[in-house]
Parts: sequence; C-alpha cells; structure tokens
Amino acid sequence: MRPSSLGGAVQSSVYDTRAEGNDVFAGVVSSKSKVAYLAEPGEHLFMVVSENADFLAANLEAGKRYYVLVAPRMGVWRARFSLLPIRNDASAKEGLQSKQFRNWDESTEWMVIGPKANNWYQDNIDSIRARKLDYLPKWQNKSAADKAERTLRSVDGL
Repeated sequence: MRPSSLGGAVQSSVYDTRAEGNDVFAGVVSSKSKVAYLAEPGEHLFMVVSENADFLAANLEAGKRYYVLVAPRMGVWRARFSLLPIRNDASAKEGLQSKQFRNWDESTEWMVIGPKANNWYQDNIDSIRARKLDYLPKWQNKSAADKAERTLRSVDGL
C-alpha cells in the first residue's frame, strides 16, 4: 500500500523477483492506492521500481495476509520508493494494530492489473531488468541487521 501523496505524479511498480529472471509483475502502486498479490508460501524477494529499485525480503506462511508500505522519498529526477514491512506487533509504531495502519488501509483504494498496466510492463521490461541488475548488488551488500529491518517475517501475517 502507498498511502502517501508525496511524489503523487510518479507511479511505482512492484515485482516478485526470481533468481532465474522470470520476475512476476505484481502491480502498479499509485498515490493513495494498494494492490493485492497472491504469493506462494516461502521465501521471496520483492522489488519496487521507479527512478531506482529497492527490495524487501519476505518469508511468507500459507493462509496469511501480509502488508507492505511503499514509501516515497525524493530522488534526483523524480520520486524514489522503498518497501517497508508492516509488522504484526502491538508495540510497532506502524504495525497492523496501530491507528496509523487503519487510516492507511481506509484511505487507499484497490488497484488491479489491467491491459494498460500489462502493456506498460511489456514495453518497459528491459528498463525494469536493468534497474534490478543495477540495484540488486546494493541490496545483497547490506548488513544482516539492515536486511532484517527490511524483511517481512512469517509472524507479521494475519
């Protein structure tokens, strides 16, 4: 979900990345919107792309629903985005039990992948792959602590 209107004119696209290069297009997240993506249980590496690419690891359990924040920040030419896990932890400031999360959930509208989004993805697949190749080493070189902060844990699901 992307509840912020910062960088509102810039779209961010989200992917379930695969080592063999067959990334799955999960959707386009605009300002004040959210997408649903049905993932297989297990380990995943999700990617958000705009001016940059950024990643979030996930260890998903069957039958649970997980939430991720698509967080904008200022880039060089346009907005950049990060993926941040929303924790299932009562003490988490931006956790699933927080008033802030309820506001985000209520203020964002569901988006679906339609023909226009699929055509955009096909037209831009080379650029998306190039960003993945450019930014993935930065993710891989993060410390274990940094990666842990950017990992959606199985216990974070509802």
